[in-house]
Amino acid sequence: MKILQYSLGLPPYRRGGLPRYSTDLSAELSRYNEVTLLYPGKMTLKARSKLKFVQRKSSQPFNVIEMENPLPVSLGLGINLSEPYMATREKENILLFLKNLKPDIIHIHTLMGLPIEFLEVAKQLKIKTVYTTHDFYGLCPKMLTENPKSLLENRACSFDCMLCKDGPSIKKIRIMQSHLYMNLKNSFVMKKIRQKQKGKIADANLSDNKSNEKISTSELEERYKLRLYYMRMFSMIDEFHFNSTVSQDYVKKYLPNVRGKVINITHKGLKRTITKFSEKKVKIGYIGPYDEKKGFFELTKVLKEIRKEYKNFEFHAYGDIIENEIFTLPWAKNHGVINSNEMDNVYNELDILVMPSLWHETFGFTTLEALTYDDVCLVSQNVGAKDLVNPKFIFSDKKDLETKLIYFLENPLQRIRKEKERIISQNLPIDFVKHVNDIYEGLYVN
Repeated sequence: MKILQYSLGLPPYRRGGLPRYSTDLSAELSRYNEVTLLYPGKMTLKARSKLKFVQRKSSQPFNVIEMENPLPVSLGLGINLSEPYMATREKENILLFLKNLKPDIIHIHTLMGLPIEFLEVAKQLKIKTVYTTHDFYGLCPKMLTENPKSLLENRACSFDCMLCKDGPSIKKIRIMQSHLYMNLKNSFVMKKIRQKQKGKIADANLSDNKSNEKISTSELEERYKLRLYYMRMFSMIDEFHFNSTVSQDYVKKYLPNVRGKVINITHKGLKRTITKFSEKKVKIGYIGPYDEKKGFFELTKVLKEIRKEYKNFEFHAYGDIIENEIFTLPWAKNHGVINSNEMDNVYNELDILVMPSLWHETFGFTTLEALTYDDVCLVSQNVGAKDLVNPKFIFSDKKDLETKLIYFLENPLQRIRKEKERIISQNLPIDFVKHVNDIYEGLYVN
């Protein structure tokens, strides 16, 4: 079978679960199929309507194609002006690309950077499309109301919306999608710049100083058109791959009649590892961006409250380059961004992992990975990976999380050990070959 995967790009330039999953999936599929991975690349300095499809060198076992002059890729940072995100792209080169490639399946992992004309040509050529719900980019809760335009007058929205808040200018987006930025992204100087910028974004989000910013009448109309644009794109998808029940329930609020299946995702290289409880300080961990929608600030409030009575724990945070007041306390440590090859040590060290997301997180590899090390996992009801977690340890709010943490801190020796024993006996979706077969047979063939 000829399979075209559309993803944000390849690690390490693109980090996170989406690039990792699409890369692992493409590599495994390429053992028995002809696989091509397409990603949105550099934008032209001047607005143009033609796309180019350029073969790139890669050590991967599949073909890698850069789509030059895609639509802007906001990476969930928000959208400054709407019009560039739905600018017209000519169909001629898309038609040539797909006719030459002749894919049987187009598996889409994000709408970012992808013009609607690409899906229109796929429909014209009768190529089946599958969409994996890695995030909810393109879906705005305001569109579920009777009068969305009245709400689109300002940028205040839910944590799930990746469209409403003010994002980088198109000039900045062009830089972020340039080859120069790709090569320099992980340099020391660029990391320091990104750290400073992320700190500013975090402060701005906390102060909410732009959420009620009024939108001009013309931009309001464009914002409405952009949301309709994405809904039209979703309506062209033949089958949805829901990576959790959370993502299925959320997407079906917008698109109740879509066809799809729930298949929890996984990635290559996972294995079961039995760890021991240290019996000293309970090590409570958080892994992910230190931002509001991920629940990081809510978690720090809960930990500081619990600390007034319980002193038998430490807090270890991994995954971001910004600082926070909690890291000035002797029992809390910021480990920053950790390379994937160091994560074994992280999970080995932790006793309890907390995933406190306030937004609907479609899955979350972190929870699955922690469970393979039999770490106790406490997750919010918004985390898709709750499908794998003991229902007793899914929490609904700060108070509920506090109660569940105290439960373990009151008698860690007995209660942590008991939950670890339960996790060890649990059947986890870590067979990646089986998972890829489920995708192939359940979504591609049927």
